[in-house]
Amino acid sequence: MRLTWFRDGSCHIQNYRISLTHNLIGIVLIGGQSSRMGKDKSQLTVSSSILRHNSLSAATSAEGRTVHNDREQMTFTELAHSKLKCYVDVVYYSINKNQENLSLENTILDEHDEEGPVSGIISALRATQKSIVVLGVDMPLVTKQSIKNLIKHRNCDLLTTTYYNANSNKWEPMLSIWEIETLPCLEEYFDNGGRSIQTFLNQFGNQRVEITNEHEFTNVNTAEDLQNISIK
Repeated sequence: MRLTWFRDGSCHIQNYRISLTHNLIGIVLIGGQSSRMGKDKSQLTVSSSILRHNSLSAATSAEGRTVHNDREQMTFTELAHSKLKCYVDVVYYSINKNQENLSLENTILDEHDEEGPVSGIISALRATQKSIVVLGVDMPLVTKQSIKNLIKHRNCDLLTTTYYNANSNKWEPMLSIWEIETLPCLEEYFDNGGRSIQTFLNQFGNQRVEITNEHEFTNVNTAEDLQNISIK
């Protein structure tokens, strides 16, 4: 693709001006096995303090609507959805076969639900046939501002736009953008036995976005993690 960038953040492709959310679908990855937690992490609840941390009392949707939220608790799934919905028109849930009974709209069944997030991303790209912004359900401290910043730095000419932790020299792919053009490369990588997102991102060109607050990217994997998450 040949792109020209404008000061307002839009990019120009073959004489069409598009916004950075153009053809971008939100995906909440909730299909992990949750083996260390001992129960489905997607149905865990977060406290009002974390909701305030995420500034969800007055969230603005992609259509410009202000959505007020007075709830004291939300599930991890509801929290992730509410944050993505501020920036995209449609949010899907990537689920495993054991979650088909959850009362969720817009679900995408992971075709290989024990093969890690690479499979979930492939399934989402295949189902939507659009570029996707991915948020892992087990990162409740990620703020709307970090999602907005990721989209702001989206490079439509590269396969992915991904946060990078310079201290650990690792990518943070559970908040990332995957262009639809990534699908053939990702399918070939998966078919050849590739399961590590870190390895894939190190092999292919992508837009790096530096992390300014590592605490936001804390993964909640155990009951102890859930108890210890706090707002710094």
